[in-house]
Amino acid sequence: MQSIRNFFADLSQRLGLADDVIVLSPKRRAARQPMQLGEVQEQTEHYLDISSGAEEGKGMLTGVWGMGAFYGVLLMSPVIFQDWEGALYVFTTAAIMFGITLAVFLLEVFWPSSSPIRFNRRTREVYFQDKDKLYHVPWDEAVAWMQEARTVTHHAGAMTETPLELLLQRHGCPEEVIALRLNLPMGRTAETQGMFWEYLRCYMEKGPWFDEQGNPQVTSNREEVLKGYRSRQKKATLNLKGYRESVREGVTPPSRAAILIFGLALFYPCFFLRDLTAKYARQRAARNQWHPLVKERCRPDGPTTRLYDLEVAEGLHPEASNAPASVADTDSREHPSEIR
Repeated sequence: MQSIRNFFADLSQRLGLADDVIVLSPKRRAARQPMQLGEVQEQTEHYLDISSGAEEGKGMLTGVWGMGAFYGVLLMSPVIFQDWEGALYVFTTAAIMFGITLAVFLLEVFWPSSSPIRFNRRTREVYFQDKDKLYHVPWDEAVAWMQEARTVTHHAGAMTETPLELLLQRHGCPEEVIALRLNLPMGRTAETQGMFWEYLRCYMEKGPWFDEQGNPQVTSNREEVLKGYRSRQKKATLNLKGYRESVREGVTPPSRAAILIFGLALFYPCFFLRDLTAKYARQRAARNQWHPLVKERCRPDGPTTRLYDLEVAEGLHPEASNAPASVADTDSREHPSEIR
């Protein structure tokens, strides 16, 4: 993995990260306890997927168009009872508008999407696919880092951003290296990002199932793990009970709660279609857009060789037989074992 080490060394020197960067290692703890932070999209005994964040807007176009069609037809519905020409006009308009909504839905579902970031426990490797480009890194050689920054603007005030990034190389072209952000950095601190990395580390080192303290569990807690992700991704929801409790406790004024509920109800068709589109787009991406080499290695009976091993066999890593210590291992001797 010499290309990744060289990339990180050049990046550190170019951006001046040597003094304040926090390098994370697969072999040492990053925080006192793990936290999934809602990005876990899928978790099984063999692999874990986290959302790459590239598809946050998926489904919104369908939702907006579908909401417009729904309310447009609803406003024209009284014309149906006037005469047959009015009814024919309404039905024709409805068919056209909902037909366009269906076309937009299919376009968003079948439009090529970035796959999630996959952590494979079977082969101990990390994958990411951007259209026809497949990137990977062996988990034991992974180089990840974060750097906390605080910015102040007159629009948003003070903001904390802590990018958590992982280096991967392109399969078949190890000299092409990318720095992949594992989640959105806004509002994150070094502590929370360390807890997220610890979650990934516990999955790969202790998993697939573990409790809130990172202790291994025999039984599956898959539904509990995915609950946070689903609740954050789902927009079409009317939490009336939560608003009632908020009003009763004096946290939210009744007038504000009524306005919020009315707004959520008004935009419910948009959010419902958005959730539906995003769901099927994610399923299609996970099913059809992974490279065959990744698919077969994620099967319970698939091969256990890493993509890195295939590249070594092809002679793409001449340094493999005499590999130096990794950046992460070197850093583990120079930095504290936990982020406090």
